[in-house]
Amino acid sequence: MHDGFDPWADDERAEASAPEAADIELLAIEFEDGLRAQEALIASLRLHRRGAIRLDDAAIVVKDPRGKIRIHQTKDVTPGQGAMAGTWLGMLAGLFFLVPFVGAALGAAIGGIWAKLRDIGISDRQMKEMGEELAPKSAALFLLLDPAAPTTLVREMRRFDGRVLHSTLDEGLTSEIRAALDEVV
Repeated sequence: MHDGFDPWADDERAEASAPEAADIELLAIEFEDGLRAQEALIASLRLHRRGAIRLDDAAIVVKDPRGKIRIHQTKDVTPGQGAMAGTWLGMLAGLFFLVPFVGAALGAAIGGIWAKLRDIGISDRQMKEMGEELAPKSAALFLLLDPAAPTTLVREMRRFDGRVLHSTLDEGLTSEIRAALDEVV
């Protein structure tokens, strides 16, 4: 037992009474640079671990000084990863038919194409489009989340100086997050 204010206490009670099935929402926040976006991602992961939010996916989009958009995701399989997995699976299948190298080549091609076509979590197209709106050298954190304890989420956002790019959260919570980002502690 500890004395003093527990910032998680009110949300833990709300969490216990929250329904099991919840809607997953998208929240995108712009920061001055990639480092601040990474700090906000780490804070979001901490909130996830504590049960204040449930993260389904997260990504950071960075716009470099020349205007090129780079997406760093936590879920999607890259074409290279798909090709590597496909190579091993193809080689194994090829062993059964006594043509392991043909199987490996075919598996690599199929795995690479599969990964390229598969987009789970946050839409790559949507992140790229919103990334175009970013100022050079800035970054955006994209969170696919269920805000189980919205008060805690808003409280955590007060630590960061940012701007809401996009939100599918209800308008009241989005407004609270905007205000929190404006009143950096």
